[in-house]
Amino acid sequence: MLTALLTGKERLWHACVWLVNRLGVSMVYAGCLVTAGAVEAAYVIYNLLFKEMLRWLDQRLIPFASLTLCLVSAIYMPWYTVHIYRAHGSPNIWHNPTQLMVRPFALIAFWMTVRIYRRLRKGEGWPKRAFESKGEIVAYAFVLMLTVWAKPCFAQAFIPGLAILMIVDLVRSRGKAFPFCFRVACAYIPAVALMLMNFVSNFGSDSGNGIEIAFLDVWTHSTSNIPLSVLLLFAFPLFVFIVDWRRLLSSVEGQLSLSNLAVAVVMKATLAETGSRRYHGNLTWSYGLAAVFIWFLAMRSFLELMFGNRLTGRKYTVVAVVGWTLLALHLFTGVLYYIKTKIASAS
Repeated sequence: MLTALLTGKERLWHACVWLVNRLGVSMVYAGCLVTAGAVEAAYVIYNLLFKEMLRWLDQRLIPFASLTLCLVSAIYMPWYTVHIYRAHGSPNIWHNPTQLMVRPFALIAFWMTVRIYRRLRKGEGWPKRAFESKGEIVAYAFVLMLTVWAKPCFAQAFIPGLAILMIVDLVRSRGKAFPFCFRVACAYIPAVALMLMNFVSNFGSDSGNGIEIAFLDVWTHSTSNIPLSVLLLFAFPLFVFIVDWRRLLSSVEGQLSLSNLAVAVVMKATLAETGSRRYHGNLTWSYGLAAVFIWFLAMRSFLELMFGNRLTGRKYTVVAVVGWTLLALHLFTGVLYYIKTKIASAS
């Protein structure tokens, strides 16, 4: 039983559903409750992060921003998009409860990493101390393990993305950042071990499944125009990044989210499963999670631009008109995607 829970695919959602079912709730409603709880958890975490990062902001705006992040999707173009989700991806995958399950833990892990890594960038010199206490190390390692247990897609792109930042800082510091980076890397050992167990279980020689390099094969199977599909998913974040690129590129969270996205894009563009599951897109889930962080940072920056007195005059007007219009289009598509998913599940 323990081996199955550790090595099986995406077991956290199933374990929670089983637990709720054991409390007397039917299996169908147990699945609904667990999935709804995961979405609510993401909403609460968004609220907490916005309150921490934007303490000056009118607190009445934060629930709106968090709810928007829980609904947005790629912009829908009926003359081009056959399926609202499939061709482009989305930070909100309504038809996949395990993807929704990993998101709150991924958000916690992402922000814990940002707060830890900021210690390397603050002040003079290159500090050796990465964690403030043993409790922080245990909590960090445990959250990372939960993300793998829920769905390995977060760690698959996030760990290489963080490694890119570490390599850059090791070069910049001429090796002085090594003690700090080594201590952070050690916290990933349990999560990496669990991910390897999961990989061997699902793609080992006895499984009949495998992974191969097939450049753009899976991606072009679902869309005829990759750049357009990427634009439809990231239109609003891309606009915000263009307007506020200096701040985003100089922040740890901006660098980490972009390196994570770069790894996810490479995975989506180059890897494919062998066999009947080739075009199921199971190796592209990291791309959707990477979009979660990009969207969160874009929303934070946009709120600062709109309500933080950072822009004035004509520039403020242009950013407001374009930004709110794009955000409304993304939100409309997300709601439509949610409605269509519910109709399909009910039929």
